[in-house]
Amino acid sequence: MADAFFETISSKRYSTGRFDVVEDMVQVNPDYQHLFVYTSIPEGACVLPMIGEQILLLKEYRYPVHSWQYEIPGGLVDPGETPAQAAVREMKEETGYDVEELISLGAFHTSFGSSDETIHLFVAKCGAKGETDREQGEVINMQLVSQREFAEMIDDGRYMHGAGIAAWGRYLNRRYLAEGQV
Repeated sequence: MADAFFETISSKRYSTGRFDVVEDMVQVNPDYQHLFVYTSIPEGACVLPMIGEQILLLKEYRYPVHSWQYEIPGGLVDPGETPAQAAVREMKEETGYDVEELISLGAFHTSFGSSDETIHLFVAKCGAKGETDREQGEVINMQLVSQREFAEMIDDGRYMHGAGIAAWGRYLNRRYLAEGQV
């Protein structure tokens, strides 16, 4: 691949408000140009909330898939905010819980073939429960599940939130490595 250099020849950006659609004409190598079309989405944060050994799940109606979906708290990182600050803010807004301890699980790209989105993953030990501060359009129910039930929900397809599955995978990977099972 020594001759591939991926030089952007032209770029068009169409803003939709929450994200942009980008069309880049790219010189892939001396003999080939390719049009890459992708969504550009600001970075986000997503939190796996733990209350003791249980996981706090949210259930929210998600219009793009026209169904109620289980997920974990998350949202965009606001300007001037770190991903960790966004994670703590989203936890408080969506669940009402304070965060006693926040551990970074790293970041991942949601779908790097069609988006530049990066989501920062965290696990949080929940503290005191207070009031939520949800957006007007957020209708959210909360449910506490065991780690086994959460794994079963992922396995049988009841839980389909990609960032939540990534956070769970990173969380389990850390436990696996810490236990020296590799």
